Amino acid sequence: MFWVVWWSSTISYAGDGVFYGAVPLLAASLTRDARLVSLVDALTMAGWLLLCLVSGVAVDRWRKTAVMWRVDAVRAVILGVFTALVMTGRGSITVVLAASFAIGLASPFFDNASSAVLPEIVDSPALERANSWNQSSLLLCANLVGPPLGAALFVWHAGLPLAIQAASFVGSALLVARVAGAGHRPDPNPGNSSLRSLVDGLRYLWGHELLRSLGLLLAVINGVTGGIVAIFVLYVLEVLRLPEAAYGWLVAVFAIGGLVGAYLAARVRAAVGIHGTVVGAGLLFAAATALLGCTPELPVVVVAILMTGLASVLWNVVTISLRQRIVPKELLGRVTSVYRMVGMGATPLGAAGAGALAHASGIRTTYVAGAVLLLVAVATITPGVRRGLVARAAELA
Repeated sequence: MFWVVWWSSTISYAGDGVFYGAVPLLAASLTRDARLVSLVDALTMAGWLLLCLVSGVAVDRWRKTAVMWRVDAVRAVILGVFTALVMTGRGSITVVLAASFAIGLASPFFDNASSAVLPEIVDSPALERANSWNQSSLLLCANLVGPPLGAALFVWHAGLPLAIQAASFVGSALLVARVAGAGHRPDPNPGNSSLRSLVDGLRYLWGHELLRSLGLLLAVINGVTGGIVAIFVLYVLEVLRLPEAAYGWLVAVFAIGGLVGAYLAARVRAAVGIHGTVVGAGLLFAAATALLGCTPELPVVVVAILMTGLASVLWNVVTISLRQRIVPKELLGRVTSVYRMVGMGATPLGAAGAGALAHASGIRTTYVAGAVLLLVAVATITPGVRRGLVARAAELA
């Protein structure tokens, strides 16, 4: 069961990687306005603000695997229409923004379902290993292989990488549909209204100092990194003055750092604990962002991107496993959706803010400001993480 879900996600990630390598270049080919280019990424993540909570209720009430294949089927249709418009010369910046928004609305349902189903199909002691497998496939497909391929295919034909992503969604949907009846844990109170179910998830997270603190810190990290990613294509083209294809290769560097993080995650957690891993990841994010803003030399940029990939996967493996281990399974979809709305919902806000700041003050200034914000967040929020871990010490032993 785990491997079917893993392969389904991996195929979907492969299409995402090709898409990530091509769409920023498509947007930049239509406009060099940093506000519009960053808006593409902001709209892709907008679903985490608008529908994340709804997706959590749906995931706890429906079969999680059924949610996954249906969402990918919908995304395949959206990408099919988008591909046809681009291939027929109708791919305006408005079309790019609309397609990004539509894809973004569907994403929380698939991602929350794929995360919430894991504790149902994997034993608790193996969660770190299972999440490391998921992070590795995400990095290999969505960051290491996909973006360079997407950028290269875009140079050849703008519509081709979009067609590949649509095909990946079809393949993912067909695969996970084979086990759509498995791994279901029904809501223990099926008579509850959707609003009551949602309130239960909100109350649980807000009353849990550890998860609340992690969610707030994640919001700052994602807001800053969302801004970095949203204008990174302009950073590559205008600050580094590299060709379009270099964008995909630099995104792939992130994956290399992330693969190192996936390999080390369990060892780092054992060596320095959850608190040490969280603090270390936050400081790595801040240092990498500062390097990008202060020293835009290619070797330094490569090191900074490697650091970002390492920090990202250390954070994800440790915190996702923690959440899956301590949240009751019947609440996991809703709690995950609230947690991710707080964390992931900051990404489009950060992307839009970075675009506006870059337009007014420059790209490098935006990165330096992000580094300062990260340092402040680590200093002020991580004490809550420590208190929460102490309070849950017996539960995590």
